[in-house]
Amino acid sequence: MQGLADEYSRKILLSTIPTSKSVDDISRENDIPLSTCYRRVHELLDSQIIVVDKIIVTGDGKKYELLRAAYRSVTVSFEDGMMKVEAVINEDVAEKLRRLWLTMKVTK
Repeated sequence: MQGLADEYSRKILLSTIPTSKSVDDISRENDIPLSTCYRRVHELLDSQIIVVDKIIVTGDGKKYELLRAAYRSVTVSFEDGMMKVEAVINEDVAEKLRRLWLTMKVTK
């Protein structure tokens, strides 16, 4: 993907794997100009490489999004003339616990 060939896009993606962050936080932490960061974030959102994890509304009514990488890892391999892609979804801890809770059986 062309978007990941860009240094800024890679920095954005890597910084949003462990935890969701605002564009301001991503820009500041990675020393990316804010306008460039917004542009790359929109490209990554359009490509569904990152997703909106949460929407925060401040006390004064302002809204901002927290972004998270959609995948924790992606592996591409070539075998017998075929391309094989394996992707691990970047599931947050709360979602993992909810999923585990729903699959548990109650025993008496």
